[in-house]
Amino acid sequence: MNHSGEVGGGPGSGFWILNLLLIAAAGYAVGVLRLSARGVHWPVTRSVCAAAGLCCMAIAVLPPPPATGFSGHVVGHLLMAMLAPMLLALSAPITLALRTTPAKVRRVLLSVLHSQLSRSAMTAPVVLVLNVSGAYVYYLTPLYDIAHRQPWVQGVAHLHMFLAGCLFSWFLIGRDPLTKRPPVRTRLIVLLLAAASHDFLAKTLYAQQLPAAAGTPDEIQMGAQIMYYGGTTIEILFAILVMTSWYQRSGRQLARERRQRLRTATQVG
Repeated sequence: MNHSGEVGGGPGSGFWILNLLLIAAAGYAVGVLRLSARGVHWPVTRSVCAAAGLCCMAIAVLPPPPATGFSGHVVGHLLMAMLAPMLLALSAPITLALRTTPAKVRRVLLSVLHSQLSRSAMTAPVVLVLNVSGAYVYYLTPLYDIAHRQPWVQGVAHLHMFLAGCLFSWFLIGRDPLTKRPPVRTRLIVLLLAAASHDFLAKTLYAQQLPAAAGTPDEIQMGAQIMYYGGTTIEILFAILVMTSWYQRSGRQLARERRQRLRTATQVG
């Protein structure tokens, strides 16, 4: 059976997801406007990332054109599980919520952020396993075929991929407060292992022509190539963002140390 598939789990679920995305966009815009009304500047780049991330999600949940076949399905997954989470992590939505919502909401958010569950989820092994396992199970087991016959299964699978992608993105490049920011070396190792796993999956799909229900061998191989090269491109972006963040923080630290030395020298003089 040939499944081109809707990434969002069917027209009905896609409609509801689009509504949720509109609500999220409206909430983000209201938060930015509230800060502006107080005379507080919110970086335009963060707003642009939020809009771009939500647009990627909207495109991902729409049914791909039938002519695109498995390739359209793979593009939707790259958007949903990698690019959209990356952009949303850069938009710092939790920070915006902490600065613009009522005190009760802020207390709930902070309690969640500092909970044992959040701290456990934001560890390298958990982030890596959740990010890699979903795609392997989805494409290398009968789950792909089942999901395209049972919309609710597809919805659960895609929700897992999106949330795992968000966890991965916040771990690597998130602008929101974490209980403890992982070292750059740890983040790069996690990124390298995830990239190697994704590349191996794409090569396996290409060589073994899996999933068998995805279409003709040519369609499957084209989708596997898109998975390989598209995933690699996004992972390179992740690496650039991780190193850029490290460079900026190092520069700020050096500037603080320089100012401290100048103050000390002035006091001694």
